[in-house]
Amino acid sequence: MKTYGTASSAPPRRHRWWSRIAAVVAAALAIGMLAVANPAPAEAATVDTNAWYVLVNRHSGKALDVAEVSTADGARVSQWTRHDGANQQWQFVDSGDGFYRLKARHSGKVLDVAGVSTADGAAIQQWTDHNGANQQFRLADSDAGHVRLINRNSGKAVQVQGDSTADGANVVQYTDGGGASQQWQMIKLSSDGGGGCGSAPTLTSGTHTIQSGGQSRSFILRVPTNYDNNHPYRLIFAFHWRGGTAGDVASGGTSGTAWSYYGQQEQSNNSAILVAPQGFGNGWANSNGEDVTFVDDMIRLIEGDLCVNTAQRFATGFSWGGGMSYALACSRADVFRAVAVISGAQISGCSGGTQPIAYFGIHGIGDSVLNISQGRSLRDKFVSNNGCTPQSPREPAPGSRTHITTTYSGCRAGYPVQWAAFDGGHIPGPVDGSTGESGVTTWTKAEIWRFFAQFQ
Repeated sequence: MKTYGTASSAPPRRHRWWSRIAAVVAAALAIGMLAVANPAPAEAATVDTNAWYVLVNRHSGKALDVAEVSTADGARVSQWTRHDGANQQWQFVDSGDGFYRLKARHSGKVLDVAGVSTADGAAIQQWTDHNGANQQFRLADSDAGHVRLINRNSGKAVQVQGDSTADGANVVQYTDGGGASQQWQMIKLSSDGGGGCGSAPTLTSGTHTIQSGGQSRSFILRVPTNYDNNHPYRLIFAFHWRGGTAGDVASGGTSGTAWSYYGQQEQSNNSAILVAPQGFGNGWANSNGEDVTFVDDMIRLIEGDLCVNTAQRFATGFSWGGGMSYALACSRADVFRAVAVISGAQISGCSGGTQPIAYFGIHGIGDSVLNISQGRSLRDKFVSNNGCTPQSPREPAPGSRTHITTTYSGCRAGYPVQWAAFDGGHIPGPVDGSTGESGVTTWTKAEIWRFFAQFQ
């Protein structure tokens, strides 16, 4: 190695002065190089490791989503229209040195680069958490509060493949170019539930009117007595029948509070927020999906103000209200945890209908308005979707004035199917041993509540 100046006399003073300046510059350059090697934390990403986040892609406006609400290792991660379901909620688990693992709320599994790949286009999936470098991501700032997720193993960014704006488009890793399809907005939900947790509410029990799809829509809300804004509550929607009203559902009609919200007010005993929406023309035609959009808008409003467990949303209803609940099972299986359909049929549509959801069907064998065969058809869709063992469950004989409830076997974990057939007609509150109905003594309300309450 060459050396310089080892045999020469001391340089003039001006050279010593320049050497000091050069040393300072060299030190500054060294510090700059260290800053590149160990980037500062992203200013836009002040991470709360106790919170749950939805990550929305800047290019498409859609959310980071585990496909089909899968809980399996290797399930693909894609983008989907934002609905804040548990498969779109992510918790940042600290791995140290400015890196995090992103844990999916519904499965407990983490974001993972498939095969520990370093290649462009490698799939992003979910996998059991082993804290490997391919499961660790740092947050790099982009403008307007967006961040990029940079994988520790590959140094590449999480990106929507092909800059797609479509639901279901795959998420992959790609060389960090800072493009909009690599940028994500971190939307913080509460640590335990919806955005209203921890805040003083403005919504109160009673009738509320909102704009949805450019039209005025209304619903009746019941907030639990002694509501606690730090406690996440179940959220139960109860849809009226054809010709019925939200007021009929909320009041319980001639049966009073024992039958309010199909008995779920009584059964939940102040552990659930209850909603009775009002349909156009006292029905649920759901033209062009307008009633599903109305539900989306109610959820957004309610959960922005009240403390809701976002993994504990439920829907029930009788007749056309049952059809509306079924429409939600089809189109919002990743939003609702379970539905209970009383004497329903496919009369509000079924957009989608391929994903699993916990399903409880109730129907009278003598129903002359919506034949029981229609209820069986709804049930069998989710027997298939939920991977249950097909069967023809027992049903009571005419004149027996009883009911038989069957729980299907073989269903995918967390996605049960239950079927209750009763000897009666088109009614929501049958009573064993009677030809009539009563919201006070019917068995349906307790069975619906037990079905909902099993999900913790």
